[in-house]
Amino acid sequence: MNKILQVAAAGALMATIGVAIASDSMNGIQLSEKGLTLSINGTASLTVPNDEALMNWSAMAQASTLQEATSQAVKAMNKGLSQIKAVSDQLQLKTQYINSYPVYGETKGNQTPKIVAWRVTQSLQVIAPDVTLVPKVIESVNGELALDGLNFRVSDTAKAKYDESLHKLAVADATQRAVWIAQSVGSEASKVQLQSLRFSGSANPRPLNVMMSASAKSARDAAVIAPQLEAGTSDLNLTVSVEVLIKR
Repeated sequence: MNKILQVAAAGALMATIGVAIASDSMNGIQLSEKGLTLSINGTASLTVPNDEALMNWSAMAQASTLQEATSQAVKAMNKGLSQIKAVSDQLQLKTQYINSYPVYGETKGNQTPKIVAWRVTQSLQVIAPDVTLVPKVIESVNGELALDGLNFRVSDTAKAKYDESLHKLAVADATQRAVWIAQSVGSEASKVQLQSLRFSGSANPRPLNVMMSASAKSARDAAVIAPQLEAGTSDLNLTVSVEVLIKR
């Protein structure tokens, strides 16, 4: 019997404390008859492994004429393209651009600058849906092209797998905050009504950037060793803005 009384007394004490906290937080002010409408943000974040790689390759050539420079750059790119295609048919390839511009010689005084050469650059984007293909691609190119950048990221397919979890976590975070606020103003969870939801999200990759040059003759002559790479992780974030009505 004493134990039951003790439990009842403890429950009454907790209820009294809860009322006191709510009363203190309101400073004696009461909710209006229409209740309280406010906006609350909820957030969710998941750290997931990167499963896709984006590589940017380029071929650059310089010659005395535009025709010769273009021919050399295109020849190098075509060879590199064939080498990359031979690695896997899963790779997605896309030509980004072909740029050409003159190279001027030194001038003295008011002399008009003269074109002494032409430089041509061709760029290729390669998407690897399997990160294990990246070292194979780098090895296969064998110094024929320059690797301007390498970024690991989460593919759209992988993002879709985490979509449900992110939405549930974000909404749970927002509704929990709404309940805390309701209790703080002397109301309760059952009197909180959701009126609208707006979502916004982003993926923050932690990329590995690799710069490789193929301009030196030695780089072309020596076989390229397949590098050991770590794909790393990315943070998937989602924010929900919730409009809620807290009733009296």
